[in-house]
Order: sequence, then C-alpha cells, then structure tokens
Amino acid sequence: MLKRILAFLIFLTLSTPAALAETCPATATTATASLELEISALYPNPNTGENEWIELSNTGTTSADLSLYTLEDSTAKPWAPTGSLAAGASTRISGFSFTLNNSNETVTLKTSTGTLVDTWTYETSTKGEILYRSASSTTSTETTATTTVTTTATTATPVTPSPWPIFSEALPNPTGSDSDGEWIELYNSYAEPLTLDGLKLDDEDGGSSPHALSGTLAGESYLLISITDSGLTLNNTDDHVRLLGVNAEVLWDIPYTDVVEGSSYALMNEAYLWTDNPTPGEENAAGSTPTEEEPDSTTSTEADPASNGDLSDEVAVTEVFPNPEGPDNEEEWIELTNGGTSPINLGNWTISDASGSTYIFPAETTIQPGETLVLYRTESGISLNNSNESVQLADYTGEVVSEVSYDSSEEDESYAEIEVETVSSTQASTSGLGNPSFSTWQWVSPSPGVKNPIWKQIKGIVSEWDGQWLTMNDGLSNWTFEADNSDSNGLLFQTGNTILVEAAMSNGIYQIMHSELVQSRANSSSSLPWSWLLSGLTALSWIGYELYKKHKKVWTLDAQALN
Repeated sequence: MLKRILAFLIFLTLSTPAALAETCPATATTATASLELEISALYPNPNTGENEWIELSNTGTTSADLSLYTLEDSTAKPWAPTGSLAAGASTRISGFSFTLNNSNETVTLKTSTGTLVDTWTYETSTKGEILYRSASSTTSTETTATTTVTTTATTATPVTPSPWPIFSEALPNPTGSDSDGEWIELYNSYAEPLTLDGLKLDDEDGGSSPHALSGTLAGESYLLISITDSGLTLNNTDDHVRLLGVNAEVLWDIPYTDVVEGSSYALMNEAYLWTDNPTPGEENAAGSTPTEEEPDSTTSTEADPASNGDLSDEVAVTEVFPNPEGPDNEEEWIELTNGGTSPINLGNWTISDASGSTYIFPAETTIQPGETLVLYRTESGISLNNSNESVQLADYTGEVVSEVSYDSSEEDESYAEIEVETVSSTQASTSGLGNPSFSTWQWVSPSPGVKNPIWKQIKGIVSEWDGQWLTMNDGLSNWTFEADNSDSNGLLFQTGNTILVEAAMSNGIYQIMHSELVQSRANSSSSLPWSWLLSGLTALSWIGYELYKKHKKVWTLDAQALN
C-alpha cells in the first residue's frame, strides 16, 4: 500500500504542471478593439445640476468592449471607459477625468494601443444644448433620447440662456409725447452672439406686462426696443428696468429716479447716469450736464513717473473670476499675490486684458508678503471675457511679470493657480518635508483675498468605494477621500483600478478635486501562482519520502525478526 502512495505522489509531482498547463494555457485569446465606433453626440455645456457626457455609437456588427478604448480632450490625458456596447447601440458616458471646454475643444476616441478611431472638434456650444455630429445623427439620436431621462430633461424643459445682454440705456421721458418716443437699449458685451429666446424685458414689479425677446443679438451690438414694439411704459418719476428668465427669475434690475425730460439713463464708465445726449442704437456718450461725478482718475491710462513703485518678480496673478452667476459688471475680479518676503509698492504697475483695457495702480498701492489683493471690475474697468481671454500684470517699466489665459470659463467658478504636492505615504503628507510639487491652473470655487489651497496628488490602487468614501493604497499607506455622490464614480473607482487623485484638505478631510484612471483592473495581467504550487508539491514529495523511510525501517526490522 505504501508503495502505491509513494508512486502516486511521484506521478503527481511530475504530471501536475503539464496538466495545469493544459487546463490553463499560457497564451489566452486577446480581445481586439474594433474601429467601428464613433462619437455621435456631445453635451459639453450642461445646465446647473447636470453632468457633461459623450455619446458613443457602435456601427459594427459585433459587441464592443469599451475597456479597450480611451477618450481624451485637448489636454491629451487618456481616460478609459468600462462596460460593453452592443452592435448598433449607443451609450452616453459621463464621469470622465477631464472637463469639456464650452468652445474650441477636440474630443478623441482611440484604442488602448493608441490607434485613432474617431475625433471631433467644435468651436462653440450653448448652455443646455446637445451637439450632434450630423443631421442624420440628430434624427436618430433624438428618437432614442426620448426614452432617457437625461436627454428628455435637456431638450423638453425651457432653460434661461446664459450669458445675457446688459442694460445699456433708456429714455423714459422723451421731449414731447411719451406714447411713441420711449425706448430701452440692451448691449451684448461679448464677441459671440447671445441667444435671447426665453428672456423677457420688464419694468417695475406689477407694472407693464413683460415683453418677450427672441432671436439672437450679435456680438458687441446694441438692441433698441421701442415702446410701440414692447408695450412697456416707463414712469417719468421713478421706475425699474428688469430682465427676467424663463421662470420669471430676475437676472438684473436697474432702478432710476429724478427723471429729466429729454435725458436718457445710460451706462458709461461702469456707472449709470443721466445724460442730455441720448444715443439710441449707438455707443453711449456723456452730455453737457451729467448728474454724477466723472469716474476716479486712478483708472486713467496716463501714468505719473513720480508715482513709480518697486520692481519685483514676486507678485503674480493667482486667480481670476470672469463669469459670475448673474450680471458680470460688478462681481468680476482679478487677484494678485505677493509670494516674496518683502512689501511691494505697485505704483504705476499695470494690469490689462486681451482687448487692451488697462488699469494703472495708483501711487503707494502696497501688497504685503503673502498678501492677496483683489481688484474688482468696478474699480479697474476691466471686463473679462468668458472665453479666449488673457490677463497681464506688468511693472512700471512695461515688463510683463505675470500672465494667465483661458479658452473658456465655468460659470460661478474662478480660474486659480493651485500648488500640487505629490506624496507617496501619510508619513510624507505634511507640507514642507521636501515633497515634489508643481503648479496647475484649475476652475474651482472662488476664494477672493484668501491664499489658494494646496492639493495633494496620490497614486494608488482602489480597495473600497461606497458611493461617498474612497479608500486606496499607494503601496505603503491607506488613504481615505470624500467624493461627490455620483453614479459615474463607480466606473472610475472600481476595486483594483489604479487611479491618480488630486485632493484638498477641508476640516480634516481630504476631498477629491480631480481624479483620473491610470490602469484599469480589466487591463491588469494575472497568472496562476506557480511558485506556490511547486512549493506545495515539493512539500508533499518530502512528506512521502519521509513516510517511505519510516516504513522501510519497520519492514526491515520485521524481516530480521522473522529470520
């Protein structure tokens, strides 16, 4: 019997690897990415509370494994989707690691090996509208979209267009009869056309019936609306001019008092004043008797050499806020920070935008070490574009010491310079311990007058995700982050995925600001633990040999006793 056990163990040792090799072949069939996928629709400029998405369509005859593809925007940072897409079907993907620009953007679909599958470039987008690839795709996609909640909401529900025109001028009490001489003037201060559909012009609450606007207003153009067209009757004593959205929300409200016959109420140099020189449909102009003081001379573009300040390269533009929610004319601002160790006098320094509008800092404008200085539009007169804008800071010699530019903006978010520390374990997570760092510009919640936050960048493998809290391991330590409760995070935060996270500390908790996929679990190679199997077989062989020696000794003693 013992001989049979020993023979079996020897057979198992010699034959198991071959048998396992037959059942688990070393070379597995590798799936290939089809080139019959296309980007069929984009939603780059969503309404508040909605997510951006990219629609992919499978024009082939077989199902496509989406983990074999990557998507990227103009930043060229690939992101890998997951799941599969049946032949002839379409899917809308959100939660990608990049943010689509509202204008001048390129979206690219590639295989995971780098082969180009499809690319799509668009120049502009409108808030709440879906971009379709062609007329044919519009028809088919709209038909399918009526069965999905997201698309139905964006196409069927009227939304207030944004941005909107500003109030430029009004003539409430013309010389002579008011019945046909009153008018209101709006102005589009942007280079791009503005959509007017859904907007209404109104006077004081409870006054005339609102007048519905429609069509578009060309960039940097005026729209003149007469009383005969609108039916709006402006009071000759005091009244309001208001712009309303689709839900009657007030977008701006301009009150006026002390009406003078024949004078218009006009926007000039960032202030509203009465002028006896009405300019309907044209650029506003001061009359001979303006009723308010001229703007402060500190906004003049002529510098006094005696007011020159210091020369330094330690002051920089660190944050800009070009697209506040609602009217831009008061809330826009530019932030400067002194990153040095000495106070800097900014006398005769200038700050300017892409259009050439320039503000000169008055004498003895001093910024202390580590201090941030916020320059509002009402003070500087600089109107920041919502797209294709640049801001330059120059010293009194004209040398540019800091510059920032952006292609498009995010509503109610500021564009801020963020310092990012790359860390590899909790033991090295404290600032100042020599962790490598770099600067990046990101759209974040505005923080005027406050030093911009420092983010941490950590790469690790996801170990747990419960819909709000993410836990991952960087090889030495476990990290826990709080993330927004989004269904799309489930695609990125799958257990086993290797991801890169940028997070900011808030109230002792790391909050995810940005994340991207480094390696999908599905793309990680796996193999059988051959070393463990061989070790086990060796141990079994040794045990069998020891049993054989023990029983052989017993058999020898028994044989000697019998003899």
